[in-house]
Amino acid sequence: MAWQLHYTSAATGPSGRAGFQIVAESPGLPAGSGQQVTPYLTYRPPPNTPTAPSPERIRAMPVALSYGPVGDRYALVRCVYLGQDYSGRYGNFLGHALVLADDDLVGLRPIEFWQAPLWADTSASPGSELPELVDLMPGAALDPESLGRWLDSGGAAAYERLSILLELVRRSLVQADGRIILVSADCDEIVRWIAVLSYSLPWDAVTRLSFVTYSGDPASTAQLVVGTTPDVWIPSDVDATVVVLAEEPQPIETGRFSTTVRELWRSMDFAGIDELAGFKAADPDTAAALVALCLTGASLSAQEQAAVAELVRNGLPEWVWPLLGQRADLLGHPLAAAVAEHGPAEAAGACMARCVELALHDPELGRPRAPLPHAYRPRVTAVALTELDAVNRLDRLVGILRTAEAAGLELPAAHMERAAAALARADLADVSKQLGRTPFAWREPLLDGLVHGLERAAPDALLADLRRSPELCRLLADRDLRAAPATASAVIVWQVESGGLDRVEATVRLLSLRNAPGTWEEREQTLKAIWQAAPKADEVRRLIETGGEQVQEYPTLSGLPARLFVRVGVKSREAVDVAGRVRDAGLAGFVADDAEAVLLVTELGGVRTPVHAVREVERLTALAGRLDAELAALVRALAAKTLAGQDPAFRMVLVRELPRRSQDWLVDLWLAARPSREEQTALLEIAIRLRGHGVLISSLDEWAHGVANSRSPFAFMDSRFKKDPELHEGLRELMRSKRRGILRWGDN
Repeated sequence: MAWQLHYTSAATGPSGRAGFQIVAESPGLPAGSGQQVTPYLTYRPPPNTPTAPSPERIRAMPVALSYGPVGDRYALVRCVYLGQDYSGRYGNFLGHALVLADDDLVGLRPIEFWQAPLWADTSASPGSELPELVDLMPGAALDPESLGRWLDSGGAAAYERLSILLELVRRSLVQADGRIILVSADCDEIVRWIAVLSYSLPWDAVTRLSFVTYSGDPASTAQLVVGTTPDVWIPSDVDATVVVLAEEPQPIETGRFSTTVRELWRSMDFAGIDELAGFKAADPDTAAALVALCLTGASLSAQEQAAVAELVRNGLPEWVWPLLGQRADLLGHPLAAAVAEHGPAEAAGACMARCVELALHDPELGRPRAPLPHAYRPRVTAVALTELDAVNRLDRLVGILRTAEAAGLELPAAHMERAAAALARADLADVSKQLGRTPFAWREPLLDGLVHGLERAAPDALLADLRRSPELCRLLADRDLRAAPATASAVIVWQVESGGLDRVEATVRLLSLRNAPGTWEEREQTLKAIWQAAPKADEVRRLIETGGEQVQEYPTLSGLPARLFVRVGVKSREAVDVAGRVRDAGLAGFVADDAEAVLLVTELGGVRTPVHAVREVERLTALAGRLDAELAALVRALAAKTLAGQDPAFRMVLVRELPRRSQDWLVDLWLAARPSREEQTALLEIAIRLRGHGVLISSLDEWAHGVANSRSPFAFMDSRFKKDPELHEGLRELMRSKRRGILRWGDN
């Protein structure tokens, strides 16, 4: 049962007002439905329509048939242009809407109501009642046979267009990938394309295919498929794919659904289209993949098979099951397992055998849940024997045995013995996972062969497998692995992680592999894994003592002292002790630079002359350029703080004699330290005396001007500097230069 309503411009409507409004409706129309349908009740004539079109022109205007959701129901709306309204103004139209429940369209597609006899061309009288429609009679203009002949008359281009439109609609329905705007001067062509799309889709997708056959404003129209004419303006940034039907189709990548349906239309196979429409798939590509598999033996991707497996679990039409059994050899394990579990015997037996065969190739797929029917055992046993002859990994052997046992297969012992002999070529993939299931009597003879297999794996994968097999690690930990340094390194890392070795012991063991096969880069990566956590002072001291010169050969090891210095502080007893040990050990490179910088800055407080200080600061500047950035900042900050303890005269000479690269960072750190009043006085004295020597440092001079010309600090400093004529005059000069506007100072 469907409710009706009419919408048009009237002089007086049911509410007594004039203008566009609902003038008539069916009794019992659900509350709010009229308001929900209103967005569909719109019509804008094509732009090339005359202001006052003739009756013939009005009759030729496109009809807007639209369909879409309204709350928990659906609306089917037909809007036709009427011309003048009650006042004589042009722009009036009639919107005739049906409000439908879910079951009103069962067996019918909304587009079939094009030219249906139920549509009104004139409005009912305002306030009148419209009957409820019990039997909805569609139009007769859009039957599949006539649409098939129409497509065929368009040749290859029409079928290419069909494939493209089907893919666009599928993406919109499944992926919410925008709308589709169809542009044609012939609105009947748009209607036919919407009809072809509607007949091609599964029923649940058809109910979600909202459309309007004509819109004068497609950019603001909400329907998924929108028809319009070439003279209607469409903004370039519209959220839709615009398809101009008068132009050649623009190819896009199409999926299984669009290509399958295209061929069904090409062969006029309407029964096949109906069968495809009978599937309840979230994505039409899935149903099309299943039909293609059953009818043509098409090869499906793993993703397609996974989606088809979901269809199998939800039930399939009866005609599909026998064909799936016949195509069992084309099925992957997930799909074959789904058929074996949910299908009737005619399909389940063949698919169970397929699952066992696939599991013999790949034991990770799991064992069958029940023995195979006897009819399939001879064939599957032959597959198992072939796999045993070729096996070269422990996990494959164990998997074959476990699968064969679950399937009820009998395997000769000779085949298992030959397979065991080939385990010297064992691969890394699942060694740790499967070793615990290997018979105990076979374990020791296989360990050497397993080590060879482990050594061929990538270091990360090797370590990951060993982490999953503590038993294997314990067995290998006490073996001589110098011939297999990658495995040795991975075992060492595991021992550290499990608490069997501390980091220094592990490092010494790793360094002992220096002359074994394997690359420096591999050892460096292992060291990174071992020393990921922050080092402790005792660890670094022990490493320097036991590692010797090899410490400086690996970035991870040579960087450990710097990491310690940053963590415990440059002045700490631990830092100074470790730095001294680095120096005593005669290490070179970055580790020596880091240690020397710590020792230099901690000894800086003992300098007695500016000349000595200049030399040490220059050494520190040179070292800092080679240090870790965080450590460099710490030693410079400590150096600046230490030198700030010298008297102003000492500091002035130091700054004066330093090259520019050292002046800059030292003075900048002094100024950035938020100096006390005493320190401000000292810095001001340094600035004045430097000016007297013709040395102008921009940052210091700018700061001195600011201080000299601020009232409070000046009063304090003026009284302090009165005893020294040079400083007193320098302070006055700073004030005078400020008043004269001398704000920029040259650099030495």
